[in-house]
Amino acid sequence: MMDPRFTRRDLLRFGATAAGAAAIAPLLEACAGPSAQATPIPTPTASAKPTLAPASLTVQVGVQNVEFAGILAAEDQGYLKSLALTESLLPFGPNVQPVTVVAGGSAQVGVIGGADTFLKARASGIPVVAIGTMYQKAPSGLVSLAKNPIRTPKDAVGKKIGLQSGARGPWATILSLSGLKESDMTIVPVQFDPTPLVQGQVDGFWAFAFNQPLVLQAQGLDTVFMTAFDAGYKFYGDVIITTDQGARDNADALSRWLRATSKGWDYAFGYPDAVAKLVADKGPALNLDVKQQTAQLKAERDFMSSSKGIYSMDQATWQAGIDILKSLNQLDKAITAAEVMNASILEMAAKLP
Repeated sequence: MMDPRFTRRDLLRFGATAAGAAAIAPLLEACAGPSAQATPIPTPTASAKPTLAPASLTVQVGVQNVEFAGILAAEDQGYLKSLALTESLLPFGPNVQPVTVVAGGSAQVGVIGGADTFLKARASGIPVVAIGTMYQKAPSGLVSLAKNPIRTPKDAVGKKIGLQSGARGPWATILSLSGLKESDMTIVPVQFDPTPLVQGQVDGFWAFAFNQPLVLQAQGLDTVFMTAFDAGYKFYGDVIITTDQGARDNADALSRWLRATSKGWDYAFGYPDAVAKLVADKGPALNLDVKQQTAQLKAERDFMSSSKGIYSMDQATWQAGIDILKSLNQLDKAITAAEVMNASILEMAAKLP
């Protein structure tokens, strides 16, 4: 559910052309033969590009569908390898908490869906920091069937609401903003398959705008989607995190990862059909539908788009989210936008080829 979508494919093509020109130039010089001058004048040679030391990162992502297409494409297209980087993606499950995984050292970088959950963790003393954001606004929300619609948080009162473990934080924030609490409804633990909604086990199902609603519509079902953003949850979505120490010690490797995966997203948005098939092939156990994954990937772009580039973030948006949680007394201690985000690694990434 990651956004910016930019038009850097031209830059990628230029990079390939420039690399090719650099490789051909020495051959042309060798074929040219000796100079006609008796005493050739030596010309200065460009300093060699510094060789990157091999590095590796362990990454905690979510379910490996096209929500993480750019990350998977970065490896497939060799963008990681070109920056002397390898990655290991940890498996995901409904009870996996990226903050815990990263803070505990099992992964050097992770992606957490709820920005409010990240902020609460930071305020509780867990030393995690944001180094980028996939979605410029949270793409999550509640999907319901049109015959029993939930259009506003108040419509959820008295109903059964299906939530994954990671959705509890965002939903609690939405309820608080609406003057509601979980006891006003029945919370039903679910995973990511919306079948419980189809079978009537729940009336509302926490979903991504470009995932489960599209799956349901493909089955011929009329749905209603209440976006978390419109319900007052005005936060970033899919926040990329590391620890404070990781931001200091692994800045180089992290910047390479951000650069390689941003190129992966450019490729994914440029070739959605091919990348959707790639993702489905990489995760046969998920039984992904390529057509649906292609539609999801195309829709995902709108949530990632930013004039400042992919993964971009700013202090104003972070502060707005902090202010919401502060007004609801959901922060253990005062925190500032400056301490929850580290933009320097993204700036380093922008300077890489």
